[in-house]
Amino acid sequence: MDDSGSSRQLFTCNGPVGDTQDGEELPDLVFVANAAVVRGKKAFLATFSNKERQGETALNRRWFERGGYEVHEDEKNAFEGAGDALFAGAGNRLLFCGIGPRSGTAALPKVAKLLSKGEDQLKAVACRLVSQRFYHIDVAFCPLNESLALWHPTAFDDVAKHNMSNELKLISIPDEEANNFACNAVVVNSTVIMNKGNPQTALLLRQNGYQTKFVDMSEFIKAGGSAKCCTLRLE
Repeated sequence: MDDSGSSRQLFTCNGPVGDTQDGEELPDLVFVANAAVVRGKKAFLATFSNKERQGETALNRRWFERGGYEVHEDEKNAFEGAGDALFAGAGNRLLFCGIGPRSGTAALPKVAKLLSKGEDQLKAVACRLVSQRFYHIDVAFCPLNESLALWHPTAFDDVAKHNMSNELKLISIPDEEANNFACNAVVVNSTVIMNKGNPQTALLLRQNGYQTKFVDMSEFIKAGGSAKCCTLRLE
């Protein structure tokens, strides 16, 4: 976990925080959301298309194995972990997966199959992102609970918008706050931790029973990520 304000806010909100070792020559390792997607004690590792991040995989694999996780991956097909895979829907059995800029569709059947647990089957919902600005799904979509989420609809193609709207109640956020990483937020019970400067999103959250805690993530945003990018939820 990095020493960003998000980690301190997680302590304040009674969210558990773990540590991972730093890697030399891996400047994006702080964006730990992309390490894997985790369900129970299973972790499906990311396969990075960008050469700069490919060295992270060995560190991530070692961390999960030492933690007793059953580790899976698809070495042939791009998939960028929980940055492009978010749980929602009844029982969190839907995995909304961003495809296009960083992740493809080929890995998704394997992800869903290997993270399923007996009769508790997981379904992957492919959501095509149509803007390089919104390169991962967690920059444009933030599940608040099983049935409610923040989103920036213009980040998705029409098919994705239709499918997502069929499954969830979606709260649209303003363009300027989407560009300020309002969706790249961490949800701890009824508290949402996000980058500062998103007052309209905070109002929408309050109207739906959530409080907002703002964190200055400006230095991380320079590298392309905010609060959610710096965290990985473990079950």
